[in-house]
Amino acid sequence: MKIKNIKLKNYRNYDALDISFNDNLNIIIGENAQGKTNLLESIYVLAVTKSFLSASDRNLIKFNSKFSFINGLVEKKDCLTNLEILVNDNGKVVKINGKEIKKLSEYISRVNVIVFSAESIRMLKESPTSRRKYFNIQISQINRNYIKKLSDYNNILRQRNEYLKIINGNKKSDQEYLDILNTKYAELSVDVYEYRKNYILEINKYLDRIFKSIVGDELHLKLNYSCNFISGEKEYSLKDNLLWKLKDNFTKELSYKMTLFGPNRDDFYFTLEDKNLSLFGSQGQMRSAILALKLAEVLLFNTKIGETPVLLLDDVFSELDINKRNNILKYLDKKVQTILTTTDIENISEERRKNANVYVIKNGKIISREIIFKQEGDVNE
Repeated sequence: MKIKNIKLKNYRNYDALDISFNDNLNIIIGENAQGKTNLLESIYVLAVTKSFLSASDRNLIKFNSKFSFINGLVEKKDCLTNLEILVNDNGKVVKINGKEIKKLSEYISRVNVIVFSAESIRMLKESPTSRRKYFNIQISQINRNYIKKLSDYNNILRQRNEYLKIINGNKKSDQEYLDILNTKYAELSVDVYEYRKNYILEINKYLDRIFKSIVGDELHLKLNYSCNFISGEKEYSLKDNLLWKLKDNFTKELSYKMTLFGPNRDDFYFTLEDKNLSLFGSQGQMRSAILALKLAEVLLFNTKIGETPVLLLDDVFSELDINKRNNILKYLDKKVQTILTTTDIENISEERRKNANVYVIKNGKIISREIIFKQEGDVNE
């Protein structure tokens, strides 16, 4: 899977941009606040229709503009596809080969991307909501059925929460309707749980080995999935176990007026040598763990969809020593299209960059590779 070209209009700090990528390594170099991360973000938005930097689509629109536009030409299994996203005050319009797509489940996964940025590390310290959002997107990229199941689950969750606000707990008809909601809710909860559980199991097949190769020691890293309706009672199915929890905690949920059990309360966390990494790990260990997760996802995506995803690395080398840089670069083989940003071209070996497309971003403009080395003295002014 490769992104051949990206065109932007009124996107963040770009008036207009037309940039082509090679199939292997692409390097975007420039000082901070010049638009390097914005370019990576636009590729991510093209793939999953959401930003990894902002929850508001309005922030994607250039100041004093009425819309933002992204167009990308994607090659997947020797087939070229044109993807478009238009963002304005009325919402978002997505198109495939010029045809508007109403259901995002039919759009997402047309191009698969994995991104590493400062936001990726922050995810470990933030609330479980941010981690659920992250893994929902990752699972959706390799399995469209998950998008549908998750959408159905969120709909029934909303219905149940709304009903908990108005239900009369002593009224038989109200309780009977809640039982119907509970049954459907439990069925969909189990479906979502199974998708998430299987994804984490697959990631852990690669994660520890990659982490060891990055950090150069034998510390054991594992990604864990915490679900609050799993019980040690083997005689009950997951569905029945959740139904029991809902029944036993009915009064509590009624007082809170919200659903307290199910995938809406799931969490994900790393353990390093069986200790919670976000509580006991160093900043460097957390950074290496997230990098290992991203590289493990590259391998998993390739296994599941038969194509390598596009890897977006935002200033990944700035805080790594030369050994860790080399350990990461060895994973960036010719099968993986990589687009990375850096403030210092010396972070990347001359051997690596001689066959790469190298671009300089300065004042919202891109300078092509052919003139970068003639003007290299300008880069760090």
